[in-house]
Amino acid sequence: MVKFDKMSETAYAAYLPEAIQEYAQEKVKAGTWAEVEAVDRSAAEYGQLLPDGIHTKQHYLFSILDDAGQTPVGMIWFQLSESTHGRTAFIFDFKIDDVHQGKGYGRQAMEMLEQVARRMNIKKIKLHVFAHNTRAIHLYETTGFVTTDLHMTKTLN
Repeated sequence: MVKFDKMSETAYAAYLPEAIQEYAQEKVKAGTWAEVEAVDRSAAEYGQLLPDGIHTKQHYLFSILDDAGQTPVGMIWFQLSESTHGRTAFIFDFKIDDVHQGKGYGRQAMEMLEQVARRMNIKKIKLHVFAHNTRAIHLYETTGFVTTDLHMTKTLN
C-alpha cells in the first residue's frame, strides 16, 4: 500500500516547473489554448491557485510513497472546500511517475485518498480529467467516479 507524505519544499520546487509545462501541453492537446500562450497561462493559473505554494490554505499537496521502500512514486494535490452539501475535495493534480505506472500505485493512491478524505470528514471527491487521457479515465471509473459533466467541441475548417 502507498502512503501520503506532506510535500516538502524541495519536492514542490521540483514539481512546479514540470507541472506547469505538463498542464500547458495538456491544454494545447485538448485544443483549449494556443501553444504560443500555453506556458504563460499555465504558470498564471498555478500562481493563482497556489499563491503560497505548499502553504496555501485549504490546499493539500502530498508526495505518494511506496510504503515498503519509502520510494516516491508520484504526487497528489487537492483543495478542500465547504458548501451546503458538506466538505468537498477537488483533485487538481494526480500523477504516478512514468517508471512506476502499471504497478497498481494509482489505484492504491485513490484508496488512500478516500481514507484521508474520510478522516477529514469530506463527503465528495471531484476532479477534472482531459478526454484524451483514457488511462486516467479508466482508473477513475473503476474506482467509483462517475461522469457529471461532459464538454464537447467541434473544430470547423
